[in-house]
Amino acid sequence: MSAVRTSVLRGATALAIGAGLVLAGLAAAPTAAAAATPTGSTTVSAGRPYAGDPDKEARLVAAENDRIYNVRALASAARWSGLAVSQPYRLATGSSYTLVLVARGAAYTIDDLTELAPSTFVKQPDGSWLLSENIVVENGATLRLASPDGLRVHLESNHEGFVSIVTQAGGIQVIGSAKAPVAIDAWDPQAGAVDEQTSDGRAYVRVQGGTATLQHASFSHLGFWSGTTGGVSLTGTDLTTLDRASGDQEGKTKRTTKDVFGNAILPTGALPSTGEGSANAGSYSYVSALVQHVTFDGNAFGLFLTSADGVTMSDATVKRSLIDGLVLHRYVTNSTFTSVRATGNAMDGVKMTRASTGIVFSQVRATDNGRNGITLNGSGLAAGPNAAGMPTTTYGNNALTDSTSSDNGRYGVEVIGGKNVRVSGSTAAGNEMGIVVRHDADDVVIRNNVVKDSAQNGIAVLDGPTATEVSENSVNGAEIGVYLRESTASSVTDNTISAARVHGVTTVGPSAGTAIEDNAVRGSGPSAIDLARSDGAAQEGNTTVQWHSTKPLLVTLRAVFQPLTVLWLVLLTVVLVAAVGGVRRRRRAEPGEHPYAKLAPLSSFTRGAIDPATLGLPPAPALQGSHAADTGASSSRTVS
Repeated sequence: MSAVRTSVLRGATALAIGAGLVLAGLAAAPTAAAAATPTGSTTVSAGRPYAGDPDKEARLVAAENDRIYNVRALASAARWSGLAVSQPYRLATGSSYTLVLVARGAAYTIDDLTELAPSTFVKQPDGSWLLSENIVVENGATLRLASPDGLRVHLESNHEGFVSIVTQAGGIQVIGSAKAPVAIDAWDPQAGAVDEQTSDGRAYVRVQGGTATLQHASFSHLGFWSGTTGGVSLTGTDLTTLDRASGDQEGKTKRTTKDVFGNAILPTGALPSTGEGSANAGSYSYVSALVQHVTFDGNAFGLFLTSADGVTMSDATVKRSLIDGLVLHRYVTNSTFTSVRATGNAMDGVKMTRASTGIVFSQVRATDNGRNGITLNGSGLAAGPNAAGMPTTTYGNNALTDSTSSDNGRYGVEVIGGKNVRVSGSTAAGNEMGIVVRHDADDVVIRNNVVKDSAQNGIAVLDGPTATEVSENSVNGAEIGVYLRESTASSVTDNTISAARVHGVTTVGPSAGTAIEDNAVRGSGPSAIDLARSDGAAQEGNTTVQWHSTKPLLVTLRAVFQPLTVLWLVLLTVVLVAAVGGVRRRRRAEPGEHPYAKLAPLSSFTRGAIDPATLGLPPAPALQGSHAADTGASSSRTVS
């Protein structure tokens, strides 16, 4: 009995130890669902590396800003001093010259440039033109580059220096036709090819305030390092311009010197530098632009916009930019971008940064970009008090419709912050994630889109958005169809999710007010709707009959073997083993049975008496009577 009890106790102890090890293993090991579930990481993809020289190019940008500022300051000083500048003039700026086009009613044309700058605007044997000095277009002036036979303008650019065309509240018109477009590029005359090196700077075009009209044109291999020098940039200006009469007041004697604060004003090729002052009193100026049928190819930034209002862009292509393609940097308002193709850019194809509002993107196609296809950032310029005094206001009222973003290095579409943003009727295919909403965005609607073949999540709402609507979308082929993390008051409704590989819909973290309703979910994985890690999300009316559960054994065991469950199972097992042992012992000792009934005498296990002679012993002496018989029997038993 003691041995039986010992065996029972050993078995129960082994069972308890084994159960404890299993429980510890289940507690320590993550579930397969957790291991396989993407985290919704927002790690920024580096895109394709920039091949320039950061230190040198940054210094060149500063030098360009100084040059442009000095041109404006000298022009203003000339007017205040009473010097007549009603005709175009030339300034010596460092090691180069800058031709300044002053206000007049008619636009400056190719013919004017050949007259004003016969030695720096020269026609080449192949019919193209080479510009080898800077041009500044002042307020009230317009530069028109157009020709019925087509036009190609090379801006000189090599290791010795580069030129630019910059307007200062003036206008620029680059107008060709479908059959005879205008082409502008950065050109190395020694190499006889476009300049592809940015480390020593590169020619660029900048419209600073004023207006731009770009039609049937191409701008290629322009710009370096910054947005304002990045290729073609349309930017506002807050530089002060002076009243036309400020240097020509009644009774004031005009000065005829051609030296202003030690800087010489040089005459142009054929026009005298005398006449009346020009320019208007001005303040902060936005730029406006019409861009149609234009290609931006191989620039540092394809097209860079900041402080722009009323920009209309259509049927344009931005490709192979060294940084971003189409960039809306800050304070771009009330603008539309239709039928824009952004492909092969090193970072984002289309990038709208903070402080832009009233923007509509339609029929945009962003493919094969190094980072995001399309980025819409409506975050505030600051999160609190800051040295620059930037506002904390969030921006929004922006929309993306009927567009495609595919095969990009990171996300198809990323919405960062902002309010009242709409993404609808669009397709995101072959990206790491299809459509991502994050960073305190509010009132974002993701509706009626097609998201397919995402490497991670189809649609993701991450890290603080509120009141996000994800509805009527088709998501095909993703680890998780719709992934929500720390998103409150969101709704995921009427979506069709197919070929999901882990979950159809997942919510993680605080999810108060989030509803997952009326979605059709197909695929395979641990569960169709995963709410186990959320706090406040609810589901109703979802169709999951075509979901194939593939919960691993470890996940199932962990769900069953909770700590208290395992403890009670161990105790129940000990009791059952002890009870079974008692029953077996009682059956062995039934009442009325002799305790030695199954025992037999020792003689019954031998062959009987043995002849001593067979053992080589002398015969036993004969005994008399029964005593002899008894002795013989005893002797026989002893021998045996």
